[in-house]
Amino acid sequence: MKRLISILLCMALAATIASCGGSDRPSARNPVTLTLWHSYVEDMRYAFDGLVNEFNRTVGAENGITVKVTSVADADIISEQLLAAANNDPGAAETPDMAVICPMTAITLAEQGALADLDDYFSSDTLDEFVPQFIEEGRLGGGCLYLMPVAKSSDVLFLNRTLFDRFSSETGAEIGLLATFEGIAKAAVMYYEWTDAQTPEAGGGKMFFYPENLFNQAMIGFQQLGGDVVDGRGLNVADPIFKRVWDCYYDSAVTGGTAIYDGWGNYLAATGDIVCATASSAKATYYPSRITYTDNTKEDVVFDVLPYPVYTGGENVVLQQGGGVCVIASEPEREYAACLFVEWLTETERNLEFCAGAGYMPVRKEAFESIISGEYPAVENPVAQKSLRTAAEMQESYRFYYPPVFDGLEAMQLQYAQRLRQAARDGRDEYLRLLQQEEASPSPGSEVIGQMLDPGAAFNERSKDAMEIFIERLDL
Repeated sequence: MKRLISILLCMALAATIASCGGSDRPSARNPVTLTLWHSYVEDMRYAFDGLVNEFNRTVGAENGITVKVTSVADADIISEQLLAAANNDPGAAETPDMAVICPMTAITLAEQGALADLDDYFSSDTLDEFVPQFIEEGRLGGGCLYLMPVAKSSDVLFLNRTLFDRFSSETGAEIGLLATFEGIAKAAVMYYEWTDAQTPEAGGGKMFFYPENLFNQAMIGFQQLGGDVVDGRGLNVADPIFKRVWDCYYDSAVTGGTAIYDGWGNYLAATGDIVCATASSAKATYYPSRITYTDNTKEDVVFDVLPYPVYTGGENVVLQQGGGVCVIASEPEREYAACLFVEWLTETERNLEFCAGAGYMPVRKEAFESIISGEYPAVENPVAQKSLRTAAEMQESYRFYYPPVFDGLEAMQLQYAQRLRQAARDGRDEYLRLLQQEEASPSPGSEVIGQMLDPGAAFNERSKDAMEIFIERLDL
């Protein structure tokens, strides 16, 4: 059956390539060898390279096509090498036939005329089998299709269910709070106060939540609430929506419920320093089944994966991430051969097996349907299995959003996160200083100090002042 499908696929592709017919088409008698660069690591690299070998043994051998992976490197290095090759820089490597790249790199290459338009090789019926937003992102804001999706990820909420259930049983906190960012902020206050009451010193409460990517939270928050965080090529932080995004992070971070941290959420989760974190679904395999506390005691735990939170009253929107495969413009027969490989690679069952074990999302609608129905391949890692199912559920009820791509976006994201963390850190330091002063020497003046600690009008005014200073300091 698979052999028949591959033959039919070859016939369908051949019909779309007007200039590639007869003896010029790759075959066992007229073979072609294609080179490919990618940036997959660890299990994903092993799985991807294994698929390349499988293609070469089967469909590739039948059609005279051999694919060789000639470079595996960090995505930024792949990008630099591709641009150098496209520019014919001295000492640059020879341009590959295919590469797994991000949209920003693809735009630059497309502007130079270095990429094949994949619309010439894939019918509209075939493209309709993919998740529409994944294909749309590959058009890079224009009409031509330059990137075919292979594996995508989305942000989700990782939850230490063991710690949460313990907290919930004693405080009455309901898991429904975690459906919104406002609810998470409320739960974070409750958790901090609950844990603080268990310590002898004031300010000894524990963190509850960690948003791994602050810029993503703002960007998606704006989308959920009907706006755009990027205005032209600047940040739209003057929009009233930003105040809601700010409040959900800053206030909770200053009072101790949200982690002020620059790193991966799974690191904090592994030590029990947080209960939940928003992060890429592709991080699923890094969330542990056992955590080690700072006193070196260990505990077996269960992690759940919940849909990405939505600001109260907002639309269900979540980020889609991940690059795609581009085909370098060359002779028609080479482009044809590359597209045959890409079609084979993204076939539903094969693509699902490739993505499932690492928490990535497949790219065809049929694959998501098989996940929902429970027909997807067995996944050894339980958190990855939960992540895959949650992503499939979001595909049904959320709108996937892909960010704009332009020069300076990465610098904008970095500065935003750094400045926001610093603003929260400054606020947290002041909060703790006043708390310690209040505890050490209560006096008539302590009533004024207490206003800083009270989540009422005085605290809200300080938060507003901090937000205005943060906006003023943005150099964007």
